[in-house]
Amino acid sequence: MKHQIRKLWTLAGLCLILVLPAQGEGKPFILKFATLAPEGSAWMKTFHKVNSELDSRTGGALKMRAYPGGVMGDDQAVLRKMRIGQLHMAGITGLGLGFLCNDIQVLGAPFLFQNYDEVDYVLSRVTDRFEQIIKEKGYILVNWSEFGFIYMMSTKPINTLEDLQGAKVWMPEGDPIAQGVFEKAGVSAIPLQISDVLMALKTGLVDVIYSPPVGAIILQWHTKVKYLTRVPLSYSLGGVVMTKEALTQISKDHRKILREIFLDNVTSLNAQTRKNNEEALQVMERSGITFTDVTPQELARLQGIAQEATVELAGKAFPKEGLEEIYKYLREVTGQQ
Repeated sequence: MKHQIRKLWTLAGLCLILVLPAQGEGKPFILKFATLAPEGSAWMKTFHKVNSELDSRTGGALKMRAYPGGVMGDDQAVLRKMRIGQLHMAGITGLGLGFLCNDIQVLGAPFLFQNYDEVDYVLSRVTDRFEQIIKEKGYILVNWSEFGFIYMMSTKPINTLEDLQGAKVWMPEGDPIAQGVFEKAGVSAIPLQISDVLMALKTGLVDVIYSPPVGAIILQWHTKVKYLTRVPLSYSLGGVVMTKEALTQISKDHRKILREIFLDNVTSLNAQTRKNNEEALQVMERSGITFTDVTPQELARLQGIAQEATVELAGKAFPKEGLEEIYKYLREVTGQQ
């Protein structure tokens, strides 16, 4: 009798195992995503669209949770939190990408690119190699995220090197190229995190900043400047990255869906960003910001200083081979020898 009861309990237990779901089954995997972009920006609107499509195409099995506006800290802090599993994904700046692959920092060198045709050509040639380097660091480059060409904005007109040398110029904290170029130009720059720039403008700690036009409007920097120097200084690129560890927690089918959704949406966002930057320039001019010009002679002078500084940084801030590779592709696209 006891043997029969024990057998019945065993059968009942087996039935429960078969009927009840395994622990965690049915629960969605939440990808925790951090970005400096504030809520309401085009980047966060794209995030919400990505999240909605991801939820729909995976049947609710894969979702994302955003931490916008820099609440998780700057790029270094975010990458650190990704390493310990506190975050899975992030939208980071080119400076942040440089911590994973310092060759990428070359792309932000002053006056390196003259137009988007050059940008697109060079990126098409270097992306595979950059992706591999980032992968070796334990991260996956999901997609590039473009911010566009950067312009200098100020509380007083900046048209010459001497104007810049006499001003209080902001520099992104931890940016080796900016530091090297400013030192070469004899400019004493003030290093600050992006989140501190608006207050620095308000208090007069800095009177010269630089940013893509859209970024300046989103961060409200344009409300504290009076002039914009009508010369694109450099190109600004970021990217969406995730940890390899997070990727292993997602099924192969869902990985493919995730990549497809990001590729479609971020590629569209990048195209829209170029248009938005042009519109932002018009908005800033209509708002009363005065656009000033640099003479061809002064521009050539500034370009020469920037190029000398960039070459001197090769082998220090980034591999010399990386700079030579990008120069090679630029010669190909421009037809220069």
